[in-house]
Amino acid sequence: MGRKPRIEINRATNKEYFLTVKGSNNRKIVTSGETYQRRAGVEHAVELLKKIMPTAKVEDKTKK
Repeated sequence: MGRKPRIEINRATNKEYFLTVKGSNNRKIVTSGETYQRRAGVEHAVELLKKIMPTAKVEDKTKK
């Protein structure tokens, strides 16, 4: 079986959070149209996306 779609949590240059949704082919489907000042905001957005994409893997790119 191929890759699963994924939701990536990223940080912008202004230190705010945003997310990107990538398909199973690793192509970007959408990037959030807004940034989130608090981590709780982006995590809430991820929770909502997981409701419509339950198999999506969440990848936190902010933790290194």
